[in-house]
Amino acid sequence: GGLAAAVTARRHGLEVIVAEKEPLFGGTTARSGGWLWIPNHPMQAAIGVKDSLEEASTYLLHEAGEKYDPERVNAFLTAGPRMVDWFQRETALRFDPSATFSDYHPDAPGGKPGGRSIVASAYDGRELGPMLAKLRPPLPELTVFGVMIGSGAELVHFTRWSKSLASAAFVARRLAGHACARLFYGRGVRLTNGNALAGRLLKSAMDCGVALWNGSSVESLYKEGNVVRGA
Repeated sequence: GGLAAAVTARRHGLEVIVAEKEPLFGGTTARSGGWLWIPNHPMQAAIGVKDSLEEASTYLLHEAGEKYDPERVNAFLTAGPRMVDWFQRETALRFDPSATFSDYHPDAPGGKPGGRSIVASAYDGRELGPMLAKLRPPLPELTVFGVMIGSGAELVHFTRWSKSLASAAFVARRLAGHACARLFYGRGVRLTNGNALAGRLLKSAMDCGVALWNGSSVESLYKEGNVVRGA
C-alpha cells in the first residue's frame, strides 16, 4: 500500500519519500500470496469471463450484510479496474488473470467461479540491481527448497513431478536455476506471488525517482496546530 501510494504520488508530480522502519522493503506483502480481488478488471475478456458492477455489488452486499457501505463499495468497484489499467500502463507492474481462482463463496448471489482475481506476474529480481538485497524474502515455509512457486501451472508441475516426465524436467530446471541464483546472488531471483508484487512495486518506485529509506522509523511528528506537516 505504501509503495503503491508513493509511486502514484510521484507519477503525479510530487516529491515522495518512503520511510520504512524495517531494514527490508516489502512488508507482509512480500510474504503473501499476492492475489488481488478486482471485479471487472481489464483482463477478464481475455479469459472469457463476463462481469458487471451490479453482480459484484450484489456479491459484496451478501458477504458484508449490515456492514455493507454502498459509497465505499461503489468507489472500490469503480476505481479498481482503473487502478489495474493505470499501474500496468505506467509502471513495472504486470498481472496475470485466473479463470479458475474463484470467489470465496462462488454460489452466493453475484458470486463467480473464477475471473475476478489477479496475481502479479513472475518477475526477474535481477532487474532490481543492488536493491534486490533489500527486498524481504518469502517465508521458507512457502517455498520448495527455497524456490518460489507461482500459482497455477507452476504449482501443478511441482505437485505432479513424480507422475509426469515433463513436470519432473520442469522442476529439475527450476531447482538448478535456483541453485545458480543462490550461488551468485545469495537468494532466488525469480520472484512470484507476493514477492513479485512487492518487487515490481519497488522497481516502479526506483524508476520514477521515489526516495527509498530503509531502517528509518519515525521518531516524532511535526505539527502546526492540529495539522501534521512532517515527521
